[in-house]
Amino acid sequence: MSYISFALFSTLSIIWVTSLWFDVQQQPRLGHHWYIYKLVMLTNLNFVLDVFYSVIVVMGYKFDRLKRIADFMHFTSIFPVGIVTCGLFWGLYAIDPALVMPDWIAKLIPWWLNHITHTYPIVYILLDSYFHKRTAPKNITCWILSAALVFIYFIVIGYVRYFDGYWLYPILTFFAIEHFVISYILAFFGFFLLTKSACLLNNFFREFNLENLNFVFLFQTNHQQHQLSWGQRKQKNNINLYI
Repeated sequence: MSYISFALFSTLSIIWVTSLWFDVQQQPRLGHHWYIYKLVMLTNLNFVLDVFYSVIVVMGYKFDRLKRIADFMHFTSIFPVGIVTCGLFWGLYAIDPALVMPDWIAKLIPWWLNHITHTYPIVYILLDSYFHKRTAPKNITCWILSAALVFIYFIVIGYVRYFDGYWLYPILTFFAIEHFVISYILAFFGFFLLTKSACLLNNFFREFNLENLNFVFLFQTNHQQHQLSWGQRKQKNNINLYI
């Protein structure tokens, strides 16, 4: 399984890296020349984070320290930020595409790059959760990081509003101070719940694994029933699929 997963995640990492290269080299930058200014948007921040993480995952097959870093990042940033980014985008897109991608922006971004930034992260997260047994951080660590990371992003939003004169997200123009406070509290708890969801999903995949899956074929000849099985035998937590 390790050779298969190494080849798979090396390929996935190449997709991430080449997509970022295209975005840096070919895509326009609105308002600023440096690419780093695009990271104020959650989509681009998640994009770069996933690229970096995918490289760490591949290198983690060789270096245990990088494997531990990947474990930590998976629960505290990759999973929650990826779910929020993709969930918000497609949720709002289903309501009204103009809420997240006006026509003039859609003309600038290739369709495949849009899916790399808003669909591919979900696919990658699920595969990562399935193929890698991750060691989750302690609850207190998740609480602290959830509060800190959400606060930092709120600071970024405020920075852009103060120095560049616009809100990153148009809906914020309708917010009063109390709305920002409520939004922070909800975002903080939501982020923490996503970190715990990452733990639950990874634990689930530890139990439900193809290595513990038996395919059992039942067939009948001359009123006698026969059974043909394929998979691991007499393993704890085996799951039988009867066909």
